[in-house]
Amino acid sequence: MLTLNTALHLPAHVSFSIVGEDAFLLNTQTNKYYGLEEIGTRLWALLTDGKSLQDAYQIILSEYEVAPDQLEQDILKLLEDLQKNGLVET
Repeated sequence: MLTLNTALHLPAHVSFSIVGEDAFLLNTQTNKYYGLEEIGTRLWALLTDGKSLQDAYQIILSEYEVAPDQLEQDILKLLEDLQKNGLVET
């Protein structure tokens, strides 16, 4: 089960590009694309910059008007989906 203290690894087989406020991730092993909207894109950018999940959560919490519990829930749900698609590893 993922938590904000889970150590994440962004696999080398995932490439991404940011277009505006959205990001498009490509799992080069499956050739499947995955799209992220604004906050997901911000999370991905922070993680690729080497931030921990907890640090990324705190930064996003300070940048957006969102309830802390809701943000945590949304981030963990997104990461579970990314993990199922081979886009992040623990």
